[in-house]
Amino acid sequence: MSNIFANILSRIYPPTEASHITILGLDYSGKTTLLYLLKLGEIVQTIPSMGLNVESIEVPLPSRGNKSGGTFKMTGWDIGTGCASPRQYIGMLRNYTHFTRAIVWVVDSSDRERLTESTEMLTEVLFSITNLGEDIMKIPILILANKCDKSNGLSIDEIRTAFTKVTTGRLISVFKSQATLQTAQNPQTSGLPQAFDWLNTALEIVQASEKTGRSITAVPQAPAGAPENDAQRAQTVLAHKLESWLNRSEDSDLSDDEYLERFKAYTLPEWDHYTHIRIAYIILTKHGRQEGKNMIFNGIQSYIANSQQTKGRTFHITMTYFWIQIVHLGIRNTPPPQPNQSNLSPLKEFTRFLLINPNVVDGNLWSDYYTKEVLMSPKAKEEMVLPDKKPLPNLVTRDAITSFGK
Repeated sequence: MSNIFANILSRIYPPTEASHITILGLDYSGKTTLLYLLKLGEIVQTIPSMGLNVESIEVPLPSRGNKSGGTFKMTGWDIGTGCASPRQYIGMLRNYTHFTRAIVWVVDSSDRERLTESTEMLTEVLFSITNLGEDIMKIPILILANKCDKSNGLSIDEIRTAFTKVTTGRLISVFKSQATLQTAQNPQTSGLPQAFDWLNTALEIVQASEKTGRSITAVPQAPAGAPENDAQRAQTVLAHKLESWLNRSEDSDLSDDEYLERFKAYTLPEWDHYTHIRIAYIILTKHGRQEGKNMIFNGIQSYIANSQQTKGRTFHITMTYFWIQIVHLGIRNTPPPQPNQSNLSPLKEFTRFLLINPNVVDGNLWSDYYTKEVLMSPKAKEEMVLPDKKPLPNLVTRDAITSFGK
């Protein structure tokens, strides 16, 4: 992980007594539902997450002899893969797993067909972390066999056997978990307190090993065909792009107001994807979606018509609407600042937005929703056209969290 990324992350999310835990798994495995069951004690309606859900949580533990006094304090980073193939973002995931104390890997135990895909994905994640020089020995892995309430699901033994090759020699355990209305009423039946009780113990083992210098595990093997994998090269591009954007936002000497003034004067420093995202972010945070949407449409259309930077370019209504929707979703997905973040400047808030929503750097994100033939058609440029691959993402989870908090 680059020093830039590490420095930004440590400033905006400074170390606390809570353990940083990364929650991963395939899309539809139930990661976000489990996170908010832990956070709120409620079942929250969710959709496959784009970007990250970050929450500070205290998990009650069944044992009372632990050093945390009966609770396991953690900052849970639920890294969403619902916006694309899970492998697409491994290059960026490794930036977030680099500073993690443990990995919680969620498996949909009711989906036998994707078990192999889940084990392969975890293999790639572990190899990616190790390839950065991270000491994988010090990262316990908690595997949650989620949705165990479903009939004809995978047993614990089947899941443990499937992950044996990935996890041999490491601190790892497999627990059943479920998130239902019944488990919300009686959290002990969810399996989560018992699972995090084990994780708490595993982290104490790691701390003890750090003091004695004793080894815990071996280095993971590279996934088959890893060096030649075109997808991995694409992942690296996205990872570098995210770091570049973070660096750009950190080095910017233009405030939000100055940026908007130069947008109106057609004199922005550059006219590229970063510029579009920052403009949309500033306007939507200042004016809201209803008023902001029209300001973005009118402003971009005017900029293209009047700026020397945009010669030969045309205004694209559907593409503009798509990115307004993605940025608005990202803003609503970003949790309120924590107490140690309350003094962040607006520009640093944009940096935090990028950290929570790294998917916005992917200029080809539209291809998960539209075919090229539809989006690049004359009709799509002149009027709003609906996606032909899957619907645009909606605001569900964060709105539900807000309503529960009232």
